[in-house]
Amino acid sequence: MLGRGLGFTMATEEAIIRIPPYHYIHVLDQNSNVSRVEVGPKTYIRQDNERVLFAPVRMVTVPPRHYCIVANPVSRDAQSSVLFDVTGQVRLRHADQEIRLAQDPFPLYPGELLEKDITPLQVVLPNTALHLKA
Repeated sequence: MLGRGLGFTMATEEAIIRIPPYHYIHVLDQNSNVSRVEVGPKTYIRQDNERVLFAPVRMVTVPPRHYCIVANPVSRDAQSSVLFDVTGQVRLRHADQEIRLAQDPFPLYPGELLEKDITPLQVVLPNTALHLKA
């Protein structure tokens, strides 16, 4: 599953793909078998050795006081840049989860899954309590 309701890969055979603002696509390079993300706004021209895995998808937008959980998140360095291995494939933290709060819209990299959709944070009012059960 690619995440966010994409349970299938719909390969697009078009050579020119227009990616609107705040949308992204995954592109598979069939020579190196490496997938990458292309982020809009952009007019993407597909090479002969590439395959677009699905039509442009809207980025994940987490509004204020909401959160989402991403499974297999990408690895980042100290400057919050995405890390890549020697082949150019994005490095994932497999079997890990990341809770993402309100931030700029972000794409899901190949291998990342939106495990829990955008959910409002639970607010505990003053002079009240939240009863937890194990």
